[in-house]
Amino acid sequence: MTITAVGVLRETTPGERRVALVPELVPAVGRLGMRVLVEPGAGALVGYHDADYRAAGATVVGRTEVLRHADVLLGVHPPNVDPVRALRPGQVLAAMLRPLRIPYLVRQWADRGVTAIGLDLAPDLPAAYPLDAEASQARVAGYRAVLVAAGRLSRCLPPWGTADGFFDPVRVLVVGAGHAGLQAIDTARRLGAPVDVVEPRQRERVAAAALGAHLVDLPELRPVVDDRAQLEAVDSKRPAWAAGVAEAAARCDIVVTALVMPGVRPPVLFRTVTVARLRPGSVLVDLASGPEGGNIEGSLPDTTTLVGDGVTVIGAGEFAAQVPETASHAYAHNALALVDRLSHTRSLAGDPVFGPMLVTDRGAVRHGPTGLLLAEVLAAAGLP
Repeated sequence: MTITAVGVLRETTPGERRVALVPELVPAVGRLGMRVLVEPGAGALVGYHDADYRAAGATVVGRTEVLRHADVLLGVHPPNVDPVRALRPGQVLAAMLRPLRIPYLVRQWADRGVTAIGLDLAPDLPAAYPLDAEASQARVAGYRAVLVAAGRLSRCLPPWGTADGFFDPVRVLVVGAGHAGLQAIDTARRLGAPVDVVEPRQRERVAAAALGAHLVDLPELRPVVDDRAQLEAVDSKRPAWAAGVAEAAARCDIVVTALVMPGVRPPVLFRTVTVARLRPGSVLVDLASGPEGGNIEGSLPDTTTLVGDGVTVIGAGEFAAQVPETASHAYAHNALALVDRLSHTRSLAGDPVFGPMLVTDRGAVRHGPTGLLLAEVLAAAGLP
């Protein structure tokens, strides 16, 4: 694919502070033979001024000019623009798209001939790891989750003692040892807290144990090999899951839930009545919390709720945006890897990395789950 210019848009989603490309990596894009066009103020909330981008070799131009001249548009979220008026056929849009949340916009991209690539849809292949923004941002969120929980707790995480007494350490439970969960484990361990983990997938169990976490084995549940087997286990053994997780949480002061599975709603593991029975003063952080729900009943993104006798439930939302510099650096490396691979790829649909990441291409919706959702909606409305 021939790329002459890459555009970086300013994020307009409320609360978003990240930027898709940092000044430090502008020269790397230039070495690929591409110009970098940056919308004014794109990095302001991270602490990067327009002058920083200019000094790195980028051209700072208005939003209209970026949209008009960029062959590849980079963003953290989908841009808030009219696809018909602002985008052009053949243009590449790359961001964390979460297409199931925006099916009608996806349809518009396809109709316009835009190639949309989801940096949140990278497959589980070694060649795709450098492009996996879902993983890089989840790690930042996992780190942030432990710090936020520790800030709300009335005790220190590590073992604490004085000349005349000793206090037990705070105990942490992590449910789900994906990228976010593993980082939460590592952060809590580095702060001196013992960590229990509930995780059914064998590879993730090994990774959690390597970080020093204690694996909690739930009754009637055996380790599984992958995400699909995990989904089946959770669906078929939901009562056993809920009971086992509740028992493990009752021994802990901080609970971080991060059990998410691609393409489906997060399973609810904690009902409100269960949360209310936990230790007074406990803090729960739901990293799965989003528009589709979360692992904790009633948790809402970017919302803190008190339940029962002083149990705090925090719906994470976009936690990575609260650590914008680190998160932006990580995301920018994903974006650079994407642009680099694009420049060497002729057929996106046939590429083992880009194929699963394609949301729209050549006038069609390529993301299977979104295509099915659109078909169901159209069929229900009696439309072709």
